[in-house]
Amino acid sequence: MTDLLDQIDERLTAAARQWQAEQPPPPGVPLDRLDEPLGRPRPWRAVAAAAAAVIVIGGVTTALTTRSHDDPAPPADTTGTPTAQVTQHHNLLAVDVPWRDLPAGHPDVRHREHGQVVTPFDRISATGTISGHVHPGDTLTFTAVLQSPTRLVLDPCPDVNIAFGKHFWHTWQLNCRQVPFRDRHGRPFLPAFRDARFEMKVRVPDVRGDQKVLWTLDGPQQMPGFYGIVTVTAG
Repeated sequence: MTDLLDQIDERLTAAARQWQAEQPPPPGVPLDRLDEPLGRPRPWRAVAAAAAAVIVIGGVTTALTTRSHDDPAPPADTTGTPTAQVTQHHNLLAVDVPWRDLPAGHPDVRHREHGQVVTPFDRISATGTISGHVHPGDTLTFTAVLQSPTRLVLDPCPDVNIAFGKHFWHTWQLNCRQVPFRDRHGRPFLPAFRDARFEMKVRVPDVRGDQKVLWTLDGPQQMPGFYGIVTVTAG
């Protein structure tokens, strides 16, 4: 073993001397340029990439280089099995739930916590845009975008209200049946911070002029909702 180590040491020394002898002499430094400002230094990783240690073992020469974390990775091996690519986006993808004319369920989801009446839907945010020109008897279609800051099970499923002008008010059950997310018990739920876009349809009543259309989620004390102005004209 000692003889083998001595042979390796001798080969390393010889290889180092040969490498040093083959290097060109260092360039001279012009004295008349000493006052000039220094140029931009080379990136250290470029210098490091040029450095290599040469090891000669058993007649085989191996170059060892180092790569910083900022350097490009070496080309991937395309001969093996490809690996899965996972891409994450903010809010991922919105979920679109179609409209269904479902009768209101009027679930009682209120309970007391720390002396206050709360519901599971208190922290839901609701946004949407309602606008357009319609005629009595038309179907007004818009989208209610719901988002919960936590994973929210929709069991029981809440109701929604749509008020059209001052004299029309109707309540439906939200279409939880077609929400694609299910827990291990088969119950629909809203993932945290994922937009759920529920299609809404309401028949335009026999009114005229600019009408306020209000959408609210039923249940919470301060019902999440939004509204818009729709112009109704004679057909």
